[in-house]
Amino acid sequence: MQTIEKQGNDQVESLNMWKSIWLHPRKTVRYAVEHKTWRFVMMIALIIGVFTVLDQASSNDLGETMGIGQIILIALIGGPILGVISLFIGSGVLHLLSLMFGGRGTFADTRMAFTVSNLILIVSGLIWIPDLLINGKGMFVSEYDFSLFQGVWLVVSLILNFALGIWATVSMIGAIAEVHKFAIWKAVLVVLLPVTLLIIFIFVIVLLTVPFFFI
Repeated sequence: MQTIEKQGNDQVESLNMWKSIWLHPRKTVRYAVEHKTWRFVMMIALIIGVFTVLDQASSNDLGETMGIGQIILIALIGGPILGVISLFIGSGVLHLLSLMFGGRGTFADTRMAFTVSNLILIVSGLIWIPDLLINGKGMFVSEYDFSLFQGVWLVVSLILNFALGIWATVSMIGAIAEVHKFAIWKAVLVVLLPVTLLIIFIFVIVLLTVPFFFI
């Protein structure tokens, strides 16, 4: 919801980015570039890092060797560091590709577009709260005896995270298109090309390494 704040003789439009990012990523990133500072970028990066570590811990079944308290502690300590590293690497790759496609934005603009799209991922990350309360250590081990309710919630959680991940990607495409002033199809290539190349890289590595297991 928008409000109008008066500062002297000037009128500054205040935008609730947590709401606008869902349907208006272009307008949201434009507002962020004009009004948000480095402090905002860092805050989002630190929070995202915590959720990223929890996601990785779940994917790697870290609960089989660690307690849930240890995992959360690692996420709280190491997550912010990972978040900052991911901020610079992620926005750096996006900026380089944007320039290759004729983008006109600065690195700071790209970094803000990356940050703004992560607002949706923070909402997705908050799903970790009911995940931990309902399924506990079951989120971090490969084999766990879930109750019916726990199993149903796990499916709901996965669907929500998948949908929010897709929406965050769509928002990033809009944000990149806005800050670099180019067509949506170019923004789609900029955002999806790194993911495609990563998948191809992993596929090649698997093809090269799997035969060694059968020698």
